[in-house]
Amino acid sequence: MKRFTNTKFFRALQGMLQKGIETDIRLVENRYNKFVKFLFSDYAASTDKVAYHNALVYTLVEFSDLTEVSGKKRS
Repeated sequence: MKRFTNTKFFRALQGMLQKGIETDIRLVENRYNKFVKFLFSDYAASTDKVAYHNALVYTLVEFSDLTEVSGKKRS
């Protein structure tokens, strides 16, 4: 379930948004591109599309949580 939130991309965003860590935008873009490739390759390799869908929903919720925490810290 956490395979997408354990990626370097997610961790970089988490650090930037929750902890206020600044990072090189090119590094984030590179990690984003790898993240997207991972999403699509995982989909192609997946035999259980329901489990894949659930992992995506879980990841979406985690991304939403990052945004909410970040927004609260800025207020």
